[in-house]
Amino acid sequence: MENNWEIIKQKKTELLKKELEIFVEKLNQVHVDRLSLEVIGEKIKLDFQGKKKSLKSLVNLSISPTHELVVSDCEPKMISLIKTAILNNQLGYEFELVKKPVEKNRSNQIYFALTLITKEKRDRFIQRAKKIAEEGRVALNQIREKFRNLVKKEKSFSQDQKRNYEKQVDNLTKDYENKLMEAKEKKVRELSS
Repeated sequence: MENNWEIIKQKKTELLKKELEIFVEKLNQVHVDRLSLEVIGEKIKLDFQGKKKSLKSLVNLSISPTHELVVSDCEPKMISLIKTAILNNQLGYEFELVKKPVEKNRSNQIYFALTLITKEKRDRFIQRAKKIAEEGRVALNQIREKFRNLVKKEKSFSQDQKRNYEKQVDNLTKDYENKLMEAKEKKVRELSS
């Protein structure tokens, strides 16, 4: 009997952990004014020779001293595609193309600046982070309900065991909800600063 509980608990804990990771990753993709080369390089994909390739696998990325995204070492035929992919990214960044005079040593560089963030935009980002966290909380509670139903339906558990296991389910879910809410609060503080 105890063995059945451990199997159920392990599987559902893995589901809770996976769900938490998904929503924390979504929260991490909400950005205001901090560039992340890792996120930009990995998450922006381009069609290249019939395959989806990450931006960083095709070009060099850096951040200039003036906090601009610099794309360099790109093939001339890719420039238009790269500009479109960056300007239309779905990562929460709002870029604008920066026109710089062409110098001999940077002829194949493209510069992008983050647009200025107004209070309204910042508030939208905060609301987006809160919405993602709420969606995550709902998803965790759905797992909790499935978890509780499994415990209730398990014929090998006594009524006392079922009540005890349901409390453990509730506490376990609450732990994961708290972790999600901590991630949300951290993101809201980051977005507010």
